[in-house]
Amino acid sequence: MSRKNTVYIGLYIILFMLALRRSCGGTPSNILTSLVTSSSSSRRGWQSSLLTYQTDVNKHHYHTKRRRSIHHYRFANKPSFLSTAIIQRLRGGDNNEHIMCTNSTIRTNSTTSTAIPNESQQPQSLRRAYLAVGSNLGDKYQNIAQALKLLEVNNPTSIRLIRTSYLRSTSPMYVTDQPSFLNGAVEVETSLSPLELLSSIKRVESDLGRDFGSKRFGPRPVDLDILLFDGYEVTNDDGTAAETLDDNEVISNSLVMNTERLEIPHPRMLEREFVLSPMKDLEEGKKSDKIIHPISNKTMSELLDSLLNQQHNTSTTNSDDGKEEAVRALPLPRGRMLLFNETIIMGILNVTPDSFSDGGKYSNSSKSAASQALQLVKDGAGIIDVGGESTRPGAEEVAIKEELDRVIPVIRQIREEGSDIPISIDTRHAVVARAAIEAGADIVNDVSGGTHDPEMLSCVASLGVPMIIMHMRGNPKTMQSLTNYSTTMDSSIGSATDNESEVVSVVARELMQRSAAAEAAGIPRWLQVVDPGIGFAKDLDGNLKLMKGVETLRRSCAKLPFLYGPSRKGFIGKITGETDPEERDYGTIAACLASIKQSSSDNGKNEDCNILRVHNVKAVKQAVQVYEAIMNSKR
Repeated sequence: MSRKNTVYIGLYIILFMLALRRSCGGTPSNILTSLVTSSSSSRRGWQSSLLTYQTDVNKHHYHTKRRRSIHHYRFANKPSFLSTAIIQRLRGGDNNEHIMCTNSTIRTNSTTSTAIPNESQQPQSLRRAYLAVGSNLGDKYQNIAQALKLLEVNNPTSIRLIRTSYLRSTSPMYVTDQPSFLNGAVEVETSLSPLELLSSIKRVESDLGRDFGSKRFGPRPVDLDILLFDGYEVTNDDGTAAETLDDNEVISNSLVMNTERLEIPHPRMLEREFVLSPMKDLEEGKKSDKIIHPISNKTMSELLDSLLNQQHNTSTTNSDDGKEEAVRALPLPRGRMLLFNETIIMGILNVTPDSFSDGGKYSNSSKSAASQALQLVKDGAGIIDVGGESTRPGAEEVAIKEELDRVIPVIRQIREEGSDIPISIDTRHAVVARAAIEAGADIVNDVSGGTHDPEMLSCVASLGVPMIIMHMRGNPKTMQSLTNYSTTMDSSIGSATDNESEVVSVVARELMQRSAAAEAAGIPRWLQVVDPGIGFAKDLDGNLKLMKGVETLRRSCAKLPFLYGPSRKGFIGKITGETDPEERDYGTIAACLASIKQSSSDNGKNEDCNILRVHNVKAVKQAVQVYEAIMNSKR
């Protein structure tokens, strides 16, 4: 044989061995040994299994977002496919887990001992997961908050909370003879596999006292469920099989799996309003893409609308089902909650000598101030807002010590009188906020939205209480010179219609910026209320447009709860000619009703969450009761 032919043969052998090594993952010597010792029948069986396997995985597809309509799991017509071990890693299984993914994604009952690389050797590919959270025992909100905190503490580098839904008080399902639940949903980012995440969740539930031997669907201090999980496209761009996690593209909430321990998507989420409503919250909080259910191929909004329509049709034929609707809730300290099944009236209690309407009336005695607070409760107030610094146009800033001396004795006196009425502290200073909460207040109401004091957001986050985030430019001395909103526009928030001015879009954008800052500081969305700041850096036209554009504001602010404070403001005097603020209550009623104008929905369910901050509680309460009775009457 010539030297030239010998070289060619040698090159062919080398290329052949390299190809086999890539295909089977072995060394050349192992591959050669395997080829020599294997029989032709076993090779035919292996080839048949591969063909069946390829046909199976090619059946499954995932709907993705706008960048692609369909992703197929496909492999090349050669044996360079993912090993069972790698597939288990992609699907979140372990070496001994029997994987049976739905929709024919990957089916195998193999308990192969193929080695999986150590976790430390695996790429830390981050994926998103959506979890349902709930509790119906003890301090429900604190149980949920503690569970999420433990989940992050136990996994400091592998789990991060991204966003929360809003919370809802819901009737129990399946086992109805138990307390109502507090339910929500959260979006997390994790490098854990689904089964690893499940194990971490079960550990947290156990640490917080859940009894896994008790009745299924029965009472529990905390309940965490995996709803959706990101999947992978397991095909390279050139059509060849992907062999590592690095070779795969993460596809949002697309994983479909069914094992003895875990099924994703959650098998009962489509029948649960208390799951779909919070998931819709998370979907509406996203700037662009929707959250798609990987089997039904529908968004969370579509699934919720379908379920509510079914419930509505059922209720018309069986009106005595007795089931209570899910109601948005704002958690408070000591296990209390504000429910948004009606508009909440916040009574104003100014303990300042210079407030524009009632300055000096209740600033001399904490007993008289507490007495007024109790009267406001009798008149229908659901919250008492205590303020020790006037923020009227042109007002000077008050020293922190003086503000503390004004508000802390009043808060303590209200509590000493035996009232458990929710109290908000109207302050721009973190020191005052902390002292007020420690004295018995429940909510921080900051007219600057956390911009005046750089410590405010972190302070409120550490306290774990709700925060009212108001829109304002400048400060009380300068704000009325900052009423021009015509030079700024942000189409991503939603452009103004022909009937609305740019002030609506600008205020919505700036409110959402403050909301995002609060969330980044550790104040979850389910503890936030926003306020467009009627009368603060707004002229007459701006105030009117903000109240006329309430539906746009809500939609642009991801349906956060809204507080409106038009009470006795100067714009009412400009319209009516009334110079005495205390004589502007009739105009205040009209402004309040316009502010809570209800939006219509296909399923007839209204989830607008409203708080009205007013001086004359009794008048506004009665007006709102009549208005809501009219709006909620059945056709």
